[in-house]
Amino acid sequence: MSMRLLHLWLRYQSLSVLLFNTINLKRACLLVKSHVLHSIVPGCVACNKDENILLWQRFMKPRITFGVSLEEMVCGGRSVSMIKTLLKLYAKEQYILMVNQQQGDFEVFVSFKIPMQVEATSVSVLRSVWQTYWLHENWDSSDDVFHQLAQSILQMEDRFEDFIQQLNRAGWDTDQINLRVPKEITIDESGLV
Repeated sequence: MSMRLLHLWLRYQSLSVLLFNTINLKRACLLVKSHVLHSIVPGCVACNKDENILLWQRFMKPRITFGVSLEEMVCGGRSVSMIKTLLKLYAKEQYILMVNQQQGDFEVFVSFKIPMQVEATSVSVLRSVWQTYWLHENWDSSDDVFHQLAQSILQMEDRFEDFIQQLNRAGWDTDQINLRVPKEITIDESGLV
């Protein structure tokens, strides 16, 4: 047992000094949060220093659940108007995002569309993370959810390109964005409209 603890401690020590310029989900969350809050992107050294390599994704805040069915997104209901509103809001995106209104803590559900012309990419996942953090920082539970989703999409359209440019200037390898697009549950738009 003591040998295993020593091994884990040494592994932690070695990982904590490595500097990565690629973007995984934890680093994406740190980078996006900084951009949403302060309109700046930290460099590789600062972000790697702040990354908690022991924190599991399921314990990160805000909570993002990828690969959720459309039925779960609309809280088990099959409201045609809700589904049509979501499809209209996310017509230009490769994903659909919905705030979980059944949860006490802020949580979003994200599902990726079945590719019609262009398959969802790591950048699609990054866009959903950016939108999640903007919503988390600006969420008003008394306001209409669809209005807030629309506002977050407008903000993302306005600010996401600046985010990508800042990533490049800060030394991040935007060609190596390692954000897996979940394939378990996808939404086929053609069968919904």
